[in-house]
Amino acid sequence: MKVLILHGLYMHSVVMQPLSHKLRKQGFETQTITYNTVSINEQVVFAKIDAALSDNKTNILVGHSLGGLIIKQYLTSRRPLSSQISHVITIGSPIQGASIVERITQLGFSSILGNSPQFGLNLHNDRWDFPQKLGCIAGTLAVGVRPILMMDNSTMSDGTVTVEETMIDGMTDHIQTPSSHTSLIYSAFVPEQIQHFVHYDEFRR
Repeated sequence: MKVLILHGLYMHSVVMQPLSHKLRKQGFETQTITYNTVSINEQVVFAKIDAALSDNKTNILVGHSLGGLIIKQYLTSRRPLSSQISHVITIGSPIQGASIVERITQLGFSSILGNSPQFGLNLHNDRWDFPQKLGCIAGTLAVGVRPILMMDNSTMSDGTVTVEETMIDGMTDHIQTPSSHTSLIYSAFVPEQIQHFVHYDEFRR
């Protein structure tokens, strides 16, 4: 199996190397994909994914934060069969948009987001209707800017994205772990759960 890994907002594929390394130790072939997160060129990013997909192995797509939304947009565009891409795992991805993005816009700072809101960060309401199994991992350690910007400590979040925002109708499974938005990608919990989900269509509890 081959795992393609997409990073989140303001990041580069280098930050996903620890996760990539852990997945390789589990026997997966891996490849990380870099893209400009505030000036997203859909054709360029999707072409990178196209080129990275294995022709003779089952592919798994893994996205952290915005990366999960890019994967969702990719599936909408390409509509691949489950025989080509079998599973998608999102890590701290606001799969139906992020309320913190709406707050940043209200405060007049939307320019720092570039065109990323157009790729799924704006709040929207839909469901997962792709043949690929979707597993969503959420953090519950609220260390980040969200509690400050939102002035709300009562909503469970990873400090950036709420747990509720990581859920979508039609997903296969969902699991939580006490990690912040960024620390999710360095957690030993995440690659173990990815491996279990890929093999059993559910997370390990």
